[in-house]
Amino acid sequence: MEYIMHLENIITSGNINNPSKALILLHGRGARAEDILSLANHLHVKDYLLLAPQATNNSWYPQSFIAPLGQNQPWLDNALLLVEDTVATAMARGIAKEHIYFAGFSQGACLTLNI
Repeated sequence: MEYIMHLENIITSGNINNPSKALILLHGRGARAEDILSLANHLHVKDYLLLAPQATNNSWYPQSFIAPLGQNQPWLDNALLLVEDTVATAMARGIAKEHIYFAGFSQGACLTLNI
């Protein structure tokens, strides 16, 4: 698989005007940021800024989460940099680091384990 760097594409919704908390949502392989943002309709997060980065080609890394680490590089490291950028985006909105939370589905949930 050819290496493709994740582009910074962070979809924002929720309380965008005066948030005190943020929830970063990480989609699964084959999905889109908009897909995981739809979970907000089922969560108690109306006061949260919701941020969902989009993985390039809808995948954070090419192999299974249980594959040897090297088989998911450099995609995994690049995905983690995009998550760091998403955290920085929340903090730039005045949200303290201790009020930033993560949720993910499938590959996105596995990505949160590396944060």
